[in-house]
Amino acid sequence: MTLVFSGPFEWSEENSYELNSMLQMFDIKLREILREDKSGTYGVRVNGRATIFPKEEYRINISWGCDPARIDELTESVFEQIDSLKLAPPEEIYVTKVRETQIRKYEIDMKENMHWLNSLYNSYFYERELNEILDDPELFKTLTAEMMQSAAIKYFNMENYVKVILKPEKSETEKTKL
Repeated sequence: MTLVFSGPFEWSEENSYELNSMLQMFDIKLREILREDKSGTYGVRVNGRATIFPKEEYRINISWGCDPARIDELTESVFEQIDSLKLAPPEEIYVTKVRETQIRKYEIDMKENMHWLNSLYNSYFYERELNEILDDPELFKTLTAEMMQSAAIKYFNMENYVKVILKPEKSETEKTKL
């Protein structure tokens, strides 16, 4: 099961950070609801990205595998969580979890050659000052629950999404009963 949201994006480092942080929080939240509370799936993936080229746009993918009989129930739960996030900011515990994850990833990345190679490339490609990479920990401090709510309102556009369901093929016995 996959839900894909997409639309235009006004590119900035702040907007990109806001979108990615909200997606990190939503991934945690859906894992708690769909996997732990409802025992409906082994895992759920929430990811997305914003692009500048060829045009400024974003895409969010929410996907999980489940018993076909539970697709509607779990999809409804996802939409309930989207509505909930649009109506009220997430609890502060989620902001803390996302911020701590971002700090840990940054600390590890700073020791990796591939991170530096990608940072050099992105600085050149996006005409960004290279030393801005070192400012990321300051950006992490700006994260708020209200930012995540704002991102949910902007990017979970209920007028522009696709729902994709991949169901298992029927067995030969089931086919002959039709």
